Amino acid sequence: MQILPHIENEYAPLHTVVVGVARNMGGVPDVESCYDARSRSSVLEGTYPSEEDCMSEVKGLIEALESLDVEVLRPSGIPSLNQVFARDIAFVIEDQFILPNVIEDRAEEAHAITEIEGRIPSSNIIMMPSGCFAEGGDVLVHNHHVFVGVSDEATFDAYKTARTNYAGLEYLADEFPAKEFKGFELLKSDVDPQGGSLHLDCAFQPVGCGAIIAPHLFKHQEDVAWLEKFFGKEHIYYCSPEEAYGLTTNVFSVSATQIIVADVFEGLTSWLTEKGMKVTPVKYNEIVKMGGLLRCSTMPLNRG
Repeated sequence: MQILPHIENEYAPLHTVVVGVARNMGGVPDVESCYDARSRSSVLEGTYPSEEDCMSEVKGLIEALESLDVEVLRPSGIPSLNQVFARDIAFVIEDQFILPNVIEDRAEEAHAITEIEGRIPSSNIIMMPSGCFAEGGDVLVHNHHVFVGVSDEATFDAYKTARTNYAGLEYLADEFPAKEFKGFELLKSDVDPQGGSLHLDCAFQPVGCGAIIAPHLFKHQEDVAWLEKFFGKEHIYYCSPEEAYGLTTNVFSVSATQIIVADVFEGLTSWLTEKGMKVTPVKYNEIVKMGGLLRCSTMPLNRG
């Protein structure tokens, strides 16, 4: 059946989503092969999650989505490859399914969505050109705006955790001239999971009642001030460094009033409930040890 992509924001009613695969992840990686700080830390500490635990958590997420009448699609399984974080290898803006250039460590993951890509009309697919890098975790669509986590050339060249460059941002802005693109530079670290942010959605995310922000992860505090003015401080949940380490910004909205969160996010859950949101908690405290959470594990194809 044909898939018509459509995304205008992070919280319009969700119809179809791709959820990552935890089966056959390839075991515990070597420290040298880790391409994010949290995975590296988990390997060094001996806390890297088991495949069984990750599969259980993904299953719980899928059950939560299906209970809310969301169609869930899955990538094809590629042996010995971590495919949990489906968000990054493709993303949708308006009615376009965008295939970006990603870091070499993750390029193979794109082969797993070939079947899904084949169900999308070619007129609704954009392949970003060579040199233009982006990952879905850095791209947050918010109605007229598109917020993008981006790194300057020196940072992009120096850090594995820098995934989106200005060439990528500028290309997307040219492709969607009706949108206003706003770039945010984040602190980066390949070794300290508390010293930087892998993607923008690990530091910030709009939700139906406002936004969730970890201010200390932004490279420029004037960007935090811009977000405070845009959303209004009264509509922002501010994450502490401890909450940011647990990826509290990385929730997943099913609609403007329904949201899925990790069951350990007590402070955020209380705030969301006070704002009139319906909160669905799921167990997701093992996958977080690989540097991603709920938004990272999902690739929405159609909302609204």
